[in-house]
Amino acid sequence: MHEDLVKTKITYPILFKRLWPYARREKFLLMAAISAVALGAAAARGIPFLIGYAIDHGVQQKDYSVFTKVAYVYLILEILRSTFSFANAFLFQLFGNRMLFHLREDLMAHVQRLPMQFFNKTPTGRIVTRLTNDVMSLGELFTEGVISVFTHLVIIISVVVALALISWKLTLVSLILAPVFIGASFYLSNKIRDILREQKRKLSTINAFLAENLNGMKVVQLYNRVTRNRDRFAHLSVDYRDTNMRSIKAYALMQPIMNLFNATTITSALYFGGYLSGQNAIAIGSLVAFLMNIQDFIPPLREILEKYQQFQNSLTSAERIFTLMDEPQEYELEYLKSPGTVRGEIEIRGLNFRYEPELPLVLRDINIHIRPGESIALVGRTGSGKSTFISLLQRFYDAPEKTVFIDGLPLESIPRPEVRHHVGVVQQDNFIFRGNVRDNIGLGDKRISEDQIRAACEKTGYMALLKRTGRDLLSPVDERGANLSVGERQLIAFARILAFNPDILILDEATANIDSESEHIIQEATKEVTKGRTSIIIAHRLSTVEQCDRIIVLDQGKVVELGSHQELMQARGVYYQLASAGLKSTLTDASAAGTAEP
Repeated sequence: MHEDLVKTKITYPILFKRLWPYARREKFLLMAAISAVALGAAAARGIPFLIGYAIDHGVQQKDYSVFTKVAYVYLILEILRSTFSFANAFLFQLFGNRMLFHLREDLMAHVQRLPMQFFNKTPTGRIVTRLTNDVMSLGELFTEGVISVFTHLVIIISVVVALALISWKLTLVSLILAPVFIGASFYLSNKIRDILREQKRKLSTINAFLAENLNGMKVVQLYNRVTRNRDRFAHLSVDYRDTNMRSIKAYALMQPIMNLFNATTITSALYFGGYLSGQNAIAIGSLVAFLMNIQDFIPPLREILEKYQQFQNSLTSAERIFTLMDEPQEYELEYLKSPGTVRGEIEIRGLNFRYEPELPLVLRDINIHIRPGESIALVGRTGSGKSTFISLLQRFYDAPEKTVFIDGLPLESIPRPEVRHHVGVVQQDNFIFRGNVRDNIGLGDKRISEDQIRAACEKTGYMALLKRTGRDLLSPVDERGANLSVGERQLIAFARILAFNPDILILDEATANIDSESEHIIQEATKEVTKGRTSIIIAHRLSTVEQCDRIIVLDQGKVVELGSHQELMQARGVYYQLASAGLKSTLTDASAAGTAEP
């Protein structure tokens, strides 16, 4: 399994800096939530002062009318505290969910603009984990963590201010050990962060393993890999469980640390508070208010430290999310002009291409000129560079500058969406979405009407097949077209091409692996979709190749032959060898006649 490498390291300042653009979109909601927290904390701090006032002025001075006033004020303070508590919880939840929505939308939009190289080297399960589990974990930071931590932090500040107003000396003595205990707790939490980062990596490995094997379940069962896969999953699961236990043990140490801190704080307040009261340096009511306030200091601090593990978990998720966000997108350069109506002229000049700087060349010194409306067959042995050639034309990979031209324009000067609008592809294994036939042809593009979809189905012969089997355009389609035959999936792809009407068509082994009846229908569909447009056809069937105007023969990344079927057969070169092997079928009578003479 490939390692799930986290390239972007996130600290809390960096995290909040990167999340600030999302928070800024909801700044009024954020300010309202902060105001509710501050007002709620102020109301809560008024209660201990109120009780202290009742003791000093009501009990000691025996003025019992004070209690009536205090009761009413206390009720008002409790109502205000409850109201502001509800307001800050609701507003922060709303704020967190809206931020999560913006983040998820941006992340999905970013993933869809990543180059094909990224998807080739990244397991699908890993991407799904980052789009779901990691985003959800980061979302909890706001819907639960931020609410709790920010609220309790404001409470701690208000408590310290209240304690200092009563007696700064007693406050200093009571909280003198606070930095030691808090530092120890955060040190332990940082250890937990490293464990959680490893835990996330191992979870991603499990998800990638599951996604790959579920997608390949037919092969797993066919080749009896069930037991081997079960053992491999058990090994990954045990490894993940052990990592979880390490984090649980480390986190469990926090509770005794906080209990000891609580005991020392209360003990110091009682001892030195009693001493100051005996010296008449602090009133009894003020001492009671002090003790009530200091009891309110420990619970929010404990809550913050308990949430710190969640923060650490969210931080590791943030690292993985922003590592994905930092993947370079397919960039667009300003171009000379929009192609508008493309004639379909393709010219390749001195093209040399390799996938990575350290890898060997895949295509070498390619020089080709394809005329508008011409049909070209691209043949060659496996690994000769056919698929790479096609990928470059679609700009899934970028060829060196000024080596590939469409209608005289360098391909890199045309935006990718524009290129893919004019270059259509039918592959050997076309992706079919869950839904219905109509949506798989139109792909939800509002510019394509149902009449266009219906006309495309008629031209390819797919509509006749649907009627013959008692179905229509709204017939359901299972995931990946599991309820359709290979030939029917190909017909959907051909109808899709006609509906989108590209100016340049690429058929990438579109007639491979189908039965003879489907082949006949698809050959007719091929004639229809290639009519009047530049076509590049990769085929393993000789009957498809020999219908093309010219044939380009690739061998080890080089163009070794170029010409018509008859010309290349007479030349008795690489193409002759491939054709003699039937490409993937037997020679026709016409081609056999063409090989009678050397």
